[in-house]
Amino acid sequence: MDFTSLYKELFKPVFAYVYCRVTERAAAEDVCACVWRKAYEKLSSFDEQKGSFRQWIFTIARNETNMYYRTYYVRKFLSLTGFEDAQPDENAPAAEDPLAEQEDVNALLLAMKVLTAREKDLVALKFYSGLTNREIARQTGLSESNVGTLISRSVAKLRKEMKL
Repeated sequence: MDFTSLYKELFKPVFAYVYCRVTERAAAEDVCACVWRKAYEKLSSFDEQKGSFRQWIFTIARNETNMYYRTYYVRKFLSLTGFEDAQPDENAPAAEDPLAEQEDVNALLLAMKVLTAREKDLVALKFYSGLTNREIARQTGLSESNVGTLISRSVAKLRKEMKL
């Protein structure tokens, strides 16, 4: 198994999954760095009998994103000023950016705020990671049909929010 080729193949989907859940570019980059570092360090423990590398890396991404949120709330609660994380994102597109595609992305990210954490996770696993409902079910402990139902309802919520 060549780690470099796996990294090149899966970096964008992993980043898209994390960015969808975190919605801040700098934070998503930090979480992705943790994901790939952990995958590299633990590569010897990867077992093909338990699932594909793609499923394994997205399990790590999911866990690291959850860890980010656990530590985020702790940092926010124990903050000295409350503004440590209030740095503007220099890479964020300008609000007056005329590109319709960027407006669609912004609208989707805004619409994602109506979803619960579990719904965001399922949508991100399905559409950003490319995992099947069966793989998502194994990862989350839900039944395959429940995964499909929850994703369908989440997409309906997004469509309603985006007025599609």
